[in-house]
Amino acid sequence: VPGTSDRFLYWEFHERGFKQSARRGDWKAVRMKLGGPLELYYLPDDPAESRNVAATHPQLVAEFEAFFAQARTPSPYWVPDDPTTR
Repeated sequence: VPGTSDRFLYWEFHERGFKQSARRGDWKAVRMKLGGPLELYYLPDDPAESRNVAATHPQLVAEFEAFFAQARTPSPYWVPDDPTTR
């Protein structure tokens, strides 16, 4: 769809902990646990998401981090399971 490559698609999974992900254009960012590091994948070259390129694209990581920081709305009725507090 023209004009949508700059938009984020965001999702979270809460089964077995907390996972967070977003896609923008050909890029996908994944956080595998609450407070964990961000992984970054360039999907045209790596559709299996086996080569994390976050270290070589700090600006994109910062953009995804900023998006993740505002993407979710905290709820008093549900608190993500934080394995670091066990």
